Amino acid sequence: MNRRDFLALMSSTAAMAIVAPSCSSAALSSDRKTLVVIELAGGNDGLNTIVPYNEANYRKLRPTIAIKDGIPISNQAAFHPALKELKPILDKGRLAIVQNVSYPNPNLSHFRSKEIWQSAHPQGASDTGWLARYLTDVKAKTADAIFLGEEYPLALTGDSDRYLQLSPNLAVQQRGKLGEAMRSVYNNPQGSEFAEQVRRSVLDSEEAVKQLTKDLNQRQANHGYAKTGIGNQFALLGRVLESQPKVVYLTIGGWDTHAGQIRRHQQLLGDLGAGLAALDRDIQAHNMQKNVLIMVQSEFGRRPAENGNGGTDHGTAAPVLLLGNVRGGLYGGQPALDSLVQGNLAMQVDFRSIYGEILKQWEGITASKVLDQDFPKVGIL
Repeated sequence: MNRRDFLALMSSTAAMAIVAPSCSSAALSSDRKTLVVIELAGGNDGLNTIVPYNEANYRKLRPTIAIKDGIPISNQAAFHPALKELKPILDKGRLAIVQNVSYPNPNLSHFRSKEIWQSAHPQGASDTGWLARYLTDVKAKTADAIFLGEEYPLALTGDSDRYLQLSPNLAVQQRGKLGEAMRSVYNNPQGSEFAEQVRRSVLDSEEAVKQLTKDLNQRQANHGYAKTGIGNQFALLGRVLESQPKVVYLTIGGWDTHAGQIRRHQQLLGDLGAGLAALDRDIQAHNMQKNVLIMVQSEFGRRPAENGNGGTDHGTAAPVLLLGNVRGGLYGGQPALDSLVQGNLAMQVDFRSIYGEILKQWEGITASKVLDQDFPKVGIL
């Protein structure tokens, strides 16, 4: 176990000390709300996620990658078939889809666009995230926000200490002779007080990881989480929600589909749809359906026209999904494929309108404190 793996394990244990006790439904606070932000890192292709299946320009722009067997959700829009598990949730009014979401003068750089979405400051540099500013305003504690991922997001970066972080790769073990040597050291008491403290911390960490892994396996069986990398992330998210933090931020990578998009995007959307459906079942089984709001976003969409590699390049506007106690349905209008702006979709909804509505209607604070100004209401909450 190298120093980086050891530190990751130690930080995971600190977080698990908060989330380890399993909460019964009766123990959950009825007025404690949690916002879950799921970032699809890399730029999700919105046009093949929510498909404008009756739009002739869609098929002209995408002669080989257009989705032909979507699941209609209106007379103009359809789910990608891989998102079939979201249809019942939409039918129950627990899913809102906001199309054509972006910001003025969109940037096509991954780094800069992610910075804009996470800071909610399209102009100039920002060293604080919008969620961190919200958490500071409500005087949140370290355990009130949890990041599930590897690269800590700007969205949760503020002036105070970092919030908790859990890596999806919790169990880190060395194999072979090195692993055996390391474990032999951990199993023998040490003479040095510091070395003994480290030894006990590692043993406690490994035991906590084993217990959490056992719990997640049971959760997968109970609620149908897929036994995939993304499925494991969603199962961990479901487990974390039982501690009722104010914010959970989850990053799912791999959405930069420049080539061979059809198969890759189908796999990603299938994992996403199955994960959200399992999470919704989990939330309802724990009677948290009125306490958890999930927002799924990406730093930008893809270009409407396919490229020469069976993929799509960096674009602008894309849909944002919100699952929970929402006003379900479609918002933001249809993608205007007959009036592209420099080959890209025009923005119809500023993402800060969604943030602002969440802050005001869900979190109950003045949105301008976090966003510096007010934005038009979308009507999703």
